[in-house]
Amino acid sequence: MKYVLYFFSFLLLSCNDGKLDKLSKKYADLKTIYLPDSRVNIFDINFSKVGNSILVSGETSIFEAKNTLIEYLNQNGHEYIDSIKLLPNYKYRYGIINNSVGNLRGAPSHSSELVSQAVLGTKLKILKREGEWYLVQTPDDYISWIDHGGIHVMEESSFNDYFKSSYIFTDTYGFSYTDELKKDIVSDIVMGSKLNVVGLRNDFYEVSYPDGRLALIEKNKLLKENGFDKYKNDKNNLLKYSKKLIGIPYLWGGTSTKGFDCSGFTKTLYSMNGYVIPRDASQQINEGLTIDSLRDWSNLQVGDLLFFGYERDGRTRIDHVAMWVGDNKFVQASKNVRINSVDEESEDYDKYHMEKYIKSKRYLGNITDGIKNL
Repeated sequence: MKYVLYFFSFLLLSCNDGKLDKLSKKYADLKTIYLPDSRVNIFDINFSKVGNSILVSGETSIFEAKNTLIEYLNQNGHEYIDSIKLLPNYKYRYGIINNSVGNLRGAPSHSSELVSQAVLGTKLKILKREGEWYLVQTPDDYISWIDHGGIHVMEESSFNDYFKSSYIFTDTYGFSYTDELKKDIVSDIVMGSKLNVVGLRNDFYEVSYPDGRLALIEKNKLLKENGFDKYKNDKNNLLKYSKKLIGIPYLWGGTSTKGFDCSGFTKTLYSMNGYVIPRDASQQINEGLTIDSLRDWSNLQVGDLLFFGYERDGRTRIDHVAMWVGDNKFVQASKNVRINSVDEESEDYDKYHMEKYIKSKRYLGNITDGIKNL
């Protein structure tokens, strides 16, 4: 008799394992549809056996993905327990970067990889909280973790009020002060920082920080946010800012004037032209219009982005980006922000990257879905 029981137990386990295998396959199929880029969305689901039911657990920021999975379970007669959390699921949905630079990490730990940065005044969508860490989404849709010291969490009304009179810091680096004598510093400030102007005092704007601190900043270093509209198609503005940033050191994950990685640099340049572009080079290549893939440099204009990479497993992998500045030269964050040449006879020729050149894309006049207004 015990052998019969073992036999039926084996059949039951095999049946359940088969169901879990099919569910795992269905989930993999759905991920290819709903999660082409895990940097900008979350769809993390697990299946396990609880008695005669299947526990479906995990979390997702994609409402349609969860609905499709649940519909599949219903249509196929599965007994299941729905334990999928929809994000955002924290009581506060809004936050703003409160320091000159907020460091964004791949996991909720200070020892985790620096994956990106966001400068003072950057809008954050809060997805969830774990201890003193927040999972957030920046305006370029990038998802990462920030510790509680770098973010000011607020209600929607306060969040919206902060941006009613937004001004952008246009200098490479600077400070805000307690008075016009610039005697005491409130904080340091980097290019692209966004502050709420609340008053005017001679040659200074009075500004408020997300946490309510007040400070003074020289008027000539701030530009009203909608003032960037005039630069939307200005190649010379891109060129001007690229030259201001020469020599800033390379920093993996850096997107501020304290340190750049390659795509953080191009992202900052375009932000000073009034655009929010994707975070990584492998995302930036998907936007705009292809201008060249044959090394015909006569096709390029100032502001075009050059992409570099390699082939692996039959796929092109993009690992670097730079911006064309004319005269057969491009500017890039590599070692530091520097200008190099595509001309093999030039002393500035960058052999390493030119051997990896893939193509060039043009954003100005060719705005695609992944490029947003500031």
